[in-house]
Amino acid sequence: MPAWKNGNLTVYHGTDNLQITGITRPLIPSQLPKSVPFKPNLAACRPFTDFGKGFYTTTSLHQAKQWANARVRRILAPHTGPQFAVVLGFEVDRDQLAALNALVFVRDTQDYWDFVQDCRLGFPPHQRSGVKQYYDVVYGPVALWPSQLLIQNCDQISFHMQAPSTPSTYLLKPEVVACATAPGGLF
Repeated sequence: MPAWKNGNLTVYHGTDNLQITGITRPLIPSQLPKSVPFKPNLAACRPFTDFGKGFYTTTSLHQAKQWANARVRRILAPHTGPQFAVVLGFEVDRDQLAALNALVFVRDTQDYWDFVQDCRLGFPPHQRSGVKQYYDVVYGPVALWPSQLLIQNCDQISFHMQAPSTPSTYLLKPEVVACATAPGGLF
């Protein structure tokens, strides 16, 4: 009997409690619901990132926690109520992922660095030949831009789909998998 069952892929997204759609700023982490209605707003995503403006996930829970911590530290504007790091987990159907228009970088070859540089500098949609649209999903290592170094044992899967096909179509039932409860809201 084969071991491979083509099960769902679990990916994580590190953020903070103020960014989760559908939550009205709970006072304490324990008040977060287990399942969160969540539809990424690509217009609100940061530009000039490794793979361009998109919704970023990783297969590493540790990495997602670090991204959540960075998000909390990066917020400079004052907010009412406490702010804390949150990690969302998503079960992604591999067959639905396979149907998307994907670009995959297994390691940091020159074409990977060319792509990251173009995205970091804001060139239009992924510089695809004759097509003015983003790849639906891009997989690859995490760069320490602007140096040509990678973060060891880290990966990123970014979703760039525009309406009506949005990441929420493919990311099934997001769950809050980790919530910082330490003072300062960090893991």
